[in-house]
Amino acid sequence: MIIIDETAKPPLDDGLQIPGSNNGRSSPIPPPAHPSHQYGSKSSATPPVYQSAVKPDESVTYLFSPMPGNAMLLIPPKNVSSTRHPYFIGVGLNCFTPSSYITTIRKYGWDGEFVGDFEIGTSNSKNPSSVCLRGNEHPISDILLSSTRLFRNFWTWKPLDHDRSITLYWDDSVGGGIITCFSSKDRTAANLLAKFTPRGHPRRQGRPTEFPKLEVTPQGHDVFEDILMSALIIERIRTNPTT
Repeated sequence: MIIIDETAKPPLDDGLQIPGSNNGRSSPIPPPAHPSHQYGSKSSATPPVYQSAVKPDESVTYLFSPMPGNAMLLIPPKNVSSTRHPYFIGVGLNCFTPSSYITTIRKYGWDGEFVGDFEIGTSNSKNPSSVCLRGNEHPISDILLSSTRLFRNFWTWKPLDHDRSITLYWDDSVGGGIITCFSSKDRTAANLLAKFTPRGHPRRQGRPTEFPKLEVTPQGHDVFEDILMSALIIERIRTNPTT
């Protein structure tokens, strides 16, 4: 069961090219699925191997482009290597707890390789919010820690099951809704991994549609899917109603 919202959304910019997509497809976007349906199935759904990815020579800015049916694409610019594939992101309800939403990330297609998912419900839900990445599911509170100092918010992402020890340090010190990610508590340009920028202005006739952006540095591509997953979770948490 999935609830589809057909409310009009901003159309894809004509300048955006979506590799491997079928804009004329007649079948609906399949609903998000929990990892129990992914791992151990006939389809390949092995955890990501960051070392095999091609690292770009400079920062790459990806766009979050909305799609019909509670979904969006994370699209690389046209001028980057064809090895950078789009990510397919869909949101659906938990059938047993309709107040809880599941965000699922795949690559290579709507029914392509499963990257991970996370589920966040209301603040008073009896079910803990959870995240699944690399085939293992954990409470979000075990992976993501948050703190506030001097009117600034900080988040620390520390996965438990990575093949090497990594920690991502996010904060909103820049302002304007922007959050930045660093590889160290020493938040210098040399340690910058990524920057998420939400839409800065509402849509207007005669003005190009603005899309949320995720800028990732060359070193950030070593942990790209951790950056993407943590950015989506942080943005969900900080924009969720408090009640």
